[in-house]
Amino acid sequence: MLIETITSRSNPLVKRFIAAREGRDRQTMFIEGIRLVEEAVSSAIKLEALAYSPRLPETARGAALLSELQHLPCRAARLTEDLMTYISDVETAPGIIALGRRPVVALPDVGSHHPALFVLADGLQSPGNLGALIRTAEATAATGLLATLGTADPFQPKALRAAAGSAFRLPIVTGESAAVWCQQLRRQGIRIVAADQRGDTPYDAFDWQPPTAIWLGSEGHGLASANGNAQTQCDARLTIPMHGRVESLNVAVAGALLLYEARRQRMQGQSGRAQDAP
Repeated sequence: MLIETITSRSNPLVKRFIAAREGRDRQTMFIEGIRLVEEAVSSAIKLEALAYSPRLPETARGAALLSELQHLPCRAARLTEDLMTYISDVETAPGIIALGRRPVVALPDVGSHHPALFVLADGLQSPGNLGALIRTAEATAATGLLATLGTADPFQPKALRAAAGSAFRLPIVTGESAAVWCQQLRRQGIRIVAADQRGDTPYDAFDWQPPTAIWLGSEGHGLASANGNAQTQCDARLTIPMHGRVESLNVAVAGALLLYEARRQRMQGQSGRAQDAP
């Protein structure tokens, strides 16, 4: 890895970082901070370029990361602190940024996942909520996340930070409408369920053992604004009990409750089958 020193905002590499940070380069991810760059490397994300400030090697962790990055075949640059601050997406620049190639995946074949568990993110506008869902989906061994047209970019900087590395590993597919995703899921024998305060089935009374997709709508209006025929598309509308005057939950919290209930039932089912085995 050859390292150059850059001091000008007009440098083409600086402009590439800015374009990725602003979402104008849809082929790359703007990866910022020691932890996220570590996660990208350990997740085998292809890094096309990286840049760091003079203070990165001043800590043991930063020095270790820089040493590891020396072996990667990518462009590298040492930036001034002022230039790193100019490029950074956060208030206090962490000292290292990288351009990573976005993962390209198709809808996973559920034949290799028993049983499949998807999150269908439909019209979610908050990248923080989306990133949190991605992180929870990986934590609960979900098959993947499908993001509809109109949903926040799951690979934008804020979503990547909220996902804390999970976006590099969980299969994430984008670019289709909810109707298309529902068709493809049903074609593979996957039920579609949604959290709905007017639903008729408590989420913990639902049978999560069969292949299932959890359809989550926009933070402000739920599925009603994202898709007019959501009620007819769903196999079940699940309720989450709430005390007092609370009307709804944050979409990332609601998604986490459903994902972990599915995980709980499936782990319990596996334990029961193991005990029944001769």
